Amino acid sequence: MRQFSDAFSEVVKQLREASKLSRAALAKKAGLHQTYIGLLERGERSPNLDTSKAIADALDVPLGKMITIAEKKR
Repeated sequence: MRQFSDAFSEVVKQLREASKLSRAALAKKAGLHQTYIGLLERGERSPNLDTSKAIADALDVPLGKMITIAEKKR
């Protein structure tokens, strides 16, 4: 079974690309560094809940929906 963090990272990338946001634009909206977004999308970092919420808000997607999508990808 796939790790949840890997699935969540994939969801972040897919939603960012669907929103036509660059990593830099998402990072700015979420109050994060663009390097962190890259590390997250590659599965090299796992966000805490506050960071996950900031990313969800920046993508204008409920965090619960992101979690649900990631669960389905596991």
